[in-house]
Amino acid sequence: MNRIDYTQYVNPNIGTIGHLLQATAPCVQSPHGDAVVTPVFRAGMKDIYNSDKIFGFMAGAATIMPTVCAGEPEYYATASGFDHDFESAHPDYYEVLLEDHNINARHTANKNYGLFQFTFPEGTPANVVIYCRRNFEYAYENGRVYLLTDGSALGRGTTEVMLDVSGNVGVDVYDTTMPNGFRVHLKEDAQAIVVKFDSNIVTVPFVLSTAGKETLDECYEAEVRGKDFDAIRMECNNAWNEVLGKIRITGGTEAQKRVFYTAVYRATSRMHNYSVCGKYRGFDGQIHDDNGFGYYCDDGIWDTYRGMHPLQLILEPKAHRDTIESYLRMYQQSGWLPRFPYLAGNAPCMLGHHTVSVLAESMVKGVEFDLDLAYEAAHKNATQRTMLPWRDGEAEELTRCYYEKGFFPGLEEDEEETCDKVHEFENRQSVAVTIEHSYDDWCMARLAEKLGKAEDAAYFQARSNNYKNLYNEKIGFFHPKKIDGTFTERYHPKYCGGQGGRMYFAENNAYIYNFAAQHDIEGTVELMGGKENFAAKLDNLYVEQYDTNLKSMFLYQYPDATGLMGQFCMGNEPSFHIPYLYNYCGQAYKTQRKIHELIDLWFKDSPLGICGDEDGGAMSAFLVFSAMGFYPVNPASGEYDIGSPIFDKVELDLPNGKTFTITADGATRKEKYIQAATLNGEPLASAKFTHEQMMAGGELKLTMGSRPNKELF
Repeated sequence: MNRIDYTQYVNPNIGTIGHLLQATAPCVQSPHGDAVVTPVFRAGMKDIYNSDKIFGFMAGAATIMPTVCAGEPEYYATASGFDHDFESAHPDYYEVLLEDHNINARHTANKNYGLFQFTFPEGTPANVVIYCRRNFEYAYENGRVYLLTDGSALGRGTTEVMLDVSGNVGVDVYDTTMPNGFRVHLKEDAQAIVVKFDSNIVTVPFVLSTAGKETLDECYEAEVRGKDFDAIRMECNNAWNEVLGKIRITGGTEAQKRVFYTAVYRATSRMHNYSVCGKYRGFDGQIHDDNGFGYYCDDGIWDTYRGMHPLQLILEPKAHRDTIESYLRMYQQSGWLPRFPYLAGNAPCMLGHHTVSVLAESMVKGVEFDLDLAYEAAHKNATQRTMLPWRDGEAEELTRCYYEKGFFPGLEEDEEETCDKVHEFENRQSVAVTIEHSYDDWCMARLAEKLGKAEDAAYFQARSNNYKNLYNEKIGFFHPKKIDGTFTERYHPKYCGGQGGRMYFAENNAYIYNFAAQHDIEGTVELMGGKENFAAKLDNLYVEQYDTNLKSMFLYQYPDATGLMGQFCMGNEPSFHIPYLYNYCGQAYKTQRKIHELIDLWFKDSPLGICGDEDGGAMSAFLVFSAMGFYPVNPASGEYDIGSPIFDKVELDLPNGKTFTITADGATRKEKYIQAATLNGEPLASAKFTHEQMMAGGELKLTMGSRPNKELF
């Protein structure tokens, strides 16, 4: 049987033009690799696909640029124009013609190492410039350039680097200045290291590490020395095929296959494994033994708990298990269970303590880890840590209001802030905080139940209903309350709360947060007056317009709310589970239609093919799950909600060696509606199945049709 190279279906340029905010980048890396190599485009260029120049290729602390210019380098002079027609972007290698210098540049990477190869014109200077921040110490020993730090300069994924430049005929170091712009990641006070060669083909292997110079050298000797470009590229290619090949699809167009497998690539790129030769630098700044577990860092849990972590749990059990271990070590080293962990420590981004969701989900789905330690860590977050968005530290009076009164308090829109700990821009986000922490409390209750802590379980179960305290049945929306327990007087569910709705919500408005209690959809249905009323609210969500305002005015207030369909925004994470909620009110056929509409409309094989910020694989995970035909509305429930697959057949390899198959003949065409559903020959009574049922293997058979079966589910 011929080997299928699934990387042929990965297009890293999908999403490199943003719909409003952040674009993706064409990254070369292995799954979870520390060595992530990207072109550096024009500073400040948001839509990087449209950049006219490449300024170098970034790997850890270094940005490398080949040039035929001699003498002291100047950042803009060494840059080069390029043409996408002479570019090859793949997950395992990138190649481009630097037109101004007529240099062919390519690079590959695997795990924490890689290789650059530059082909210069005959008879021209062959120089490689290494640009680096000044706070990394430069050293040159035995043909190797080192960029080292005491650990204090390590930030969001910037690692120490060693580059093997043996064979050079000279090394010069210059002070230089750079723009401190988008995707440049270099400060004005910088250095330029010029390495000169007398060959027109220059190969520069490199190694990255956070665990000191010794690990750079040890890894180079063990993993890199003697390997050429093709050898390292094939290692990366094999690593990607091991992950991508766990999902085999039948049907669909070539473009749909590229969208799908590119989404798998994005969803399994992070977190990054920073363990090198059994060592890693922890949250305490010290170097530790990894004891056989990779050290996974760089996560945005507010985004990724919804789909990325659930997908990795299925596709990559070892990486997922190592992720749990990494989070617990971060707790032990810092005293808090992080939510946005980076190399330098936890970043207090967004809101919620949603790491508990990953812990509870893993527990429910049979992942083995130190549950007592996990509960200790999550319990401290839930009972002692501030709930303020974009802040960290001990609980303050607003958080204690949630503990004591069952809601996080807001203010009138024109009322002056009374708590000096509130972030001046991100504000209180009081409704979002209440609802999202209610979900976290539900997860806490599940952990407590498992450990036999009945009193704790009852306490957190009661707290999981806190979201109900803010529902105003008179207006049919969740409504902020002041600390005295009364609703705010001035309140517009669509336009309240200022920039991003941040007085009351997180990047969205009340229309989205009406459906945010993902742990208790049945309770939300009851709260809103029953299934018919709930369905009507869902229907209205997709058609509700912008009143007398222009759409541009709406997006000015809610720039994260891209991929709009009425008030529903495909481009922001709190929306991801909402299309599946028709399953909870007897109208599952509308979920089936909506999933096809959203995928067809917003996920394309083009630079515009991702409709919102791709935050660490979160949006891509939505696409992967939904294209296969199911999604974890509540990840910690151990259940998956059925949508409507876009492929005729999906075969999913499971961690236990079994295969789960979704058969949906006709889904590739217009037959988006499920007429009947069986799991291993037994009819399904509802539009969901459990993780346990999936792990048993077998077949989910969906009989498809072009018209809805309104009686099913």
